[in-house]
Amino acid sequence: MKKITLCATLIALFFMTSCQKENTQEESKAMSKEEKENWQTANLDAKFATSQKKVTAYLFSTSEMATLVKTPNIKEVRFLLGYADNTIQISIIGVDKSGKELGIVNPTILKESNYQEKLSRLSALSISETEMRSPVVEEHLLLPKDALAGIEAWQEKLKSVSDLNEITSYEGSRFCYFSLEADVVAAMVDHEDIVNIGLFLGLNPKGKVTTILIGLDKNNAVKEFAQGITGGINIAVSIFDGVRPCPPYGSCKSH
Repeated sequence: MKKITLCATLIALFFMTSCQKENTQEESKAMSKEEKENWQTANLDAKFATSQKKVTAYLFSTSEMATLVKTPNIKEVRFLLGYADNTIQISIIGVDKSGKELGIVNPTILKESNYQEKLSRLSALSISETEMRSPVVEEHLLLPKDALAGIEAWQEKLKSVSDLNEITSYEGSRFCYFSLEADVVAAMVDHEDIVNIGLFLGLNPKGKVTTILIGLDKNNAVKEFAQGITGGINIAVSIFDGVRPCPPYGSCKSH
């Protein structure tokens, strides 16, 4: 009888754990053509804002991203935008210099209602001044405080439901993807202990929506380490911005 009771308890705990995981991370399927088309015509109203506010970040596995950017001939990664269930959907594809698709990575969607505490750590972080970076990687580097300001600005727009069509568009045409060089993602996945690349939506200095990439640890907190003689300077490992929206950069017809 004791063994039966123990087994029943373990089974119950398993299902409770599984359900809890589903509440915080949702599997994302490959984006369909319909989802991409729906994004172009989606009504970004209060219903959308309520749903989107529940999305903390889009989590891309570091191991899968490493495989993607190490694929021969990949020069650029693109963050494709779609729309389903009143929520923005995002997939990452790798393309060669002609724009041909060579690989794709889909995320899990993180929904963590008390994530603000983890995110607020950005205000206490700096970046390494000694780390060697290529000019391309340096170009996309974001200061932690600027990343936090951008993410918070997007969240405020969702609260007020104001100008959502304007900030997600260029001259009346809604953004269909953001892009940056594959070398930037390669620099992120080269760091140890980064388990996921968190893609956060934020606003850039021009007030337009953009993608902010942050290296996260196994608990989906910002990956950081101590630097300096006393280890008293907290450094964020990797924070980058995908700064090229389409339009005006690139062509939405290819996707």
